[in-house]
Amino acid sequence: MHGLYQAAAALLLVGGVVRAQQDTADSSDPPVKYLSLDRLDAYLEFEADFSQTRVAQKGLGIGGSRAAQTNRNWLIEERLGFTLSGHVIDPRFINFGGDVAFALTQTRNSEHSPFGKITDNDSGVLLTYDMRVNFFQGRPLSASVYGLRQDDRIPRRFQPTLDERRTGFGGNWVYATDDLTMTLAYDYLRTERSGNADALDNETFTDSTLRYDLDWRISDHERFKFAYEHAKEKQDFQGSFRSFNTTRDLFTIEHELGFGPNYRHTLRTLVHWQEESGDLARDLFEIGPQVTLKHSDNLQTMYKYQFNRERYSGLDIETHRGDLQLVHQLYTNLTTTIDIFGLHEGVADDVVTNQWGAGINWQYNRRNPYGHLYANLAIAYDTEDVRGDNGTRVILDEAATLRDPLPVVLRNRDVLQGTIVVTDTTNRRVFLLGVDYLVLRRGTATLLARVRGGDIADNDSVLVDYLIETPADGQTDTIRVDFNIEQRFTNGLTPYYRLSFRDQDVDFSTGFAREADRTDHHRIGAKYESKRFTLGAEYEIFDDTIDPYYGFHLDGMWRMIDGPQRSLGSSARFSRLFFEGGIDDRNVTLLDLEIDHRLRLSDRLSVVQRLLYRWEDDSVAGDTHGWDVVAGLNYRVGDLSAELTFEYDRLDLPGSEQDDYGVYVRIRRDIPNILAR
Repeated sequence: MHGLYQAAAALLLVGGVVRAQQDTADSSDPPVKYLSLDRLDAYLEFEADFSQTRVAQKGLGIGGSRAAQTNRNWLIEERLGFTLSGHVIDPRFINFGGDVAFALTQTRNSEHSPFGKITDNDSGVLLTYDMRVNFFQGRPLSASVYGLRQDDRIPRRFQPTLDERRTGFGGNWVYATDDLTMTLAYDYLRTERSGNADALDNETFTDSTLRYDLDWRISDHERFKFAYEHAKEKQDFQGSFRSFNTTRDLFTIEHELGFGPNYRHTLRTLVHWQEESGDLARDLFEIGPQVTLKHSDNLQTMYKYQFNRERYSGLDIETHRGDLQLVHQLYTNLTTTIDIFGLHEGVADDVVTNQWGAGINWQYNRRNPYGHLYANLAIAYDTEDVRGDNGTRVILDEAATLRDPLPVVLRNRDVLQGTIVVTDTTNRRVFLLGVDYLVLRRGTATLLARVRGGDIADNDSVLVDYLIETPADGQTDTIRVDFNIEQRFTNGLTPYYRLSFRDQDVDFSTGFAREADRTDHHRIGAKYESKRFTLGAEYEIFDDTIDPYYGFHLDGMWRMIDGPQRSLGSSARFSRLFFEGGIDDRNVTLLDLEIDHRLRLSDRLSVVQRLLYRWEDDSVAGDTHGWDVVAGLNYRVGDLSAELTFEYDRLDLPGSEQDDYGVYVRIRRDIPNILAR
């Protein structure tokens, strides 16, 4: 009832504003309109959701029965919402806009497991909103504030849809002139996710950030930027009672100066200073001047020095690095880039590393009577000399892409496994060992593999931090060769060949168990593209000291129907890989299928259907099957719309299986432009 009172009060307020405007319009002496609504739309909405998740272990549970757990969730919401915009006195003084809605909610949750049955019922009032107020727009000094509380559903491949609630507020103040801009902003966001197999898997992320930015254009050829950020992050993860809390202060200074004839040369200096406390704290000071000289339209050189000091996991590390780069453009076809670098790194009272190297890269492209030819050749050499007492060295932000069914091999040997930290590419989300990824060991090499039911999706990129054990008085020489050539014919056919070669020579006088790394990767294939379909085939040889394999891949996409009333498309990828002489002698078959169908039955009724299927047959690990089915019916006539959506997910792993299905109903009646009525 409290929600109905709130909704009634909102309607009375709207009616009062409209009546006040009408009275003003009837008056002979028009007074100042302190509050004006420029537009007001309303809607009534009914939503009902039902979902069920069932997880079963493939084996015997308590008392000889199969161990299984089933979770069911019901939700009913009646919602009254408004979309509005307006201003106070003048739109340039204060203007506002956004959405606000009141809902009555009823929920029921139950959990059946071998340990018993748990049920929970709840009902209440839910207020959702996304509102923003702007002050003094177009003036040198302006500001805005906002608040939001939103509910969303996040679909996942072969896993149950997550319910996400975001609550946040913030604002910013801006002072801007032709040459100077200053911004002070604060943002707070709390994200809560639920809908996994167990209530213990619920996730909560809290971020609050205070930021100040200054951008000063001193002249047409000189610019200065300064930024300060104070941020707090707290993360509670699925499948774990552990939380991660971090507080960060970050200062950034950037200066850019043009000089020389026509100011064609530039001097750019970048300074970072970061202080962190809490879990996984990382303190950093970095300064790096960089000079770029443009000698002609076809030739430029770059000179860079960088000093870093980092404190991470009890280590104090200083790094000095210098880079020299030359770029030459021959006509429009050939670009040559030469890089030379030197590095000195010291860990306090521990290991000293000296490294230098050089590389050359040629990029060539040219039109010909048959189409366009692209080629690239890169050759690089570096030598690394380590001196110390078998200490540790830190590796930060090593990028990796997890692609089924291949594990990722970390670039360095002798990794201390307990120090591995895996995050997303923003360095904000920390993934959990055993929940999102696994760590494998082969000799001195360390491999990462994603967990099929975790939060790292197939083909996701991650960043990896870790410590390595370094030998005393050792040297590693590495040579790399990368080559790529392809001919894009005018008829849509593109044959290609790609080579990636890496070879190491290791010499450690102390007899430290360090293995050389050698990779010889060949790919030869062809693609054909047309308006209706795409076909591709590739043969791959991966000769590696860790996990060598060879295999072939086939993929295609077919737009069978592509029109305004109906569309039907499908895609498929088939891979067959053979692993010999590595971690296990095995073969893997991987098949991905997708079908997407959209049909408009009439001006009022349309249908959406999507099917995803994955089959992975591993001769050692076993079979994996994944299903993701979505079917939806959309109806709209005038201002009335209705949606009925059915979702089914199934993930059948060698040791467990998970079934999920959900039914979602949504009926909405829009009431546009109430003021005009």
